[in-house]
Amino acid sequence: MAKYVKISSAKNLRFRLVSVLYLLFISLSIIQIPIEWLRIHPYYYEYMNSIDSKDEVSIELRKARNAITAIDSGFVDFVGFDVENNTIREPISYSSTDQFFILGNNAEKLFTTLESLRDYYFGMNKNETKRKEFERLFEADLKNGLSNGKLNIWAEWKFKHVPAILARTLLAEIKLRVNLLNGAIELDSKKAESQSLIKLAFNVDLLQLGDTAKFVIADKRNANVTVKYGGNVSKEYIWKSDTLYFIPKSTGKYTLDFLSGSGNENIEITVEPTTFIEEKGESIQFFHEGKLSQLKYQNIGNVGSATCNCAGADRITYKNGAVSFTPNKAGWCDFELFGKTGNRLLFDSVYVQELPPPIVLGMNVSASRISKSRLLQQGFLRISASHPDLENFNYNIVGMKATIVGLNEGIQSFQGASIPLKEGVLERIKYIQINEVTVETSVRNFIIKEPLIIEII
Repeated sequence: MAKYVKISSAKNLRFRLVSVLYLLFISLSIIQIPIEWLRIHPYYYEYMNSIDSKDEVSIELRKARNAITAIDSGFVDFVGFDVENNTIREPISYSSTDQFFILGNNAEKLFTTLESLRDYYFGMNKNETKRKEFERLFEADLKNGLSNGKLNIWAEWKFKHVPAILARTLLAEIKLRVNLLNGAIELDSKKAESQSLIKLAFNVDLLQLGDTAKFVIADKRNANVTVKYGGNVSKEYIWKSDTLYFIPKSTGKYTLDFLSGSGNENIEITVEPTTFIEEKGESIQFFHEGKLSQLKYQNIGNVGSATCNCAGADRITYKNGAVSFTPNKAGWCDFELFGKTGNRLLFDSVYVQELPPPIVLGMNVSASRISKSRLLQQGFLRISASHPDLENFNYNIVGMKATIVGLNEGIQSFQGASIPLKEGVLERIKYIQINEVTVETSVRNFIIKEPLIIEII
């Protein structure tokens, strides 16, 4: 048996492409959880944990509640806690959840606890109110393995590939259901008092110039908001009902102070430079050295200057939400737009391709043939140089070398893009072979040596 298997380059490339697409699919699956949810998670978690049973808790429910609390504490110790941000470390990582619950025995511990509750309530008569409450509250768990003791099915359904921060919410939610089973629910008033002024916050983790951040305020009538930028008060926000829309007009660090009689909350937001935009329905745009191109931007005011590293100051302009530039070199080109005070408003890059060599054709030539009568009317044969991807780009033909079959004069040199033809010689010409064409452009020159043969009929 052979020790090695030879794989063609095409199959190897296809395998790599499939692998990359698979990784992309996994990444997209993970990031389906909105980033805003991560910010409001602590409030959900604290709210569910603040609900308790006022009456005496039964032994079975007390054991379950203590077990859930111990598992939650063990999970926090396992992943680590970020005190400054009031959340666990790497909240969107699912590997720590898999290691703690799936690969470890903690999912089994929790499952055993729920099995004990199942057995306790299933030991009651089917018409018992408490049994019906258990079946209703744990309906999904019963359907996914709890009813028949299938640990693996339940553990994967509950915790496999679940972000760590969501795993904590699931534990708090199970604890809440246990408290609901006991009855006589009450809300911890102290925790309720310390509830945040901000009920919801959207689009605050990554804010670019021109974006809008939204804050839903718990008590808008008694709340005061102060926005500061560079130590000065800013009015870059609007109110709509109980929602504050923060629309920054500059890059840098903003401070938002939410004040009320019950407390205050301070939020710092760093606004990053924006990027160029692509209009919907617009085809992919290609950039070539030497060709005038345009890039669009929006929601930016007070632009003071524009620069890029592929064009000089005389080859880049900005006006009416667009940057026009003529690159003089190929490769990645970085763009920056600065405000009148010097702060960077936009930062983006595009790839500039090398100018392709032109395609040389005879003008008024069809299927490599042209009539003597047309040449007699024109007085010359004119050659053009162009490229289908570079409309209106100036490929300037400065010289040619050609062989005029029938004149027996060998290879002749011509200035410009035309070969003059007098009436007396047209009768003897059978073919014109263009051997070499010299083309000049604003960025580089080309010598096209691929023969072009034109028949004279």
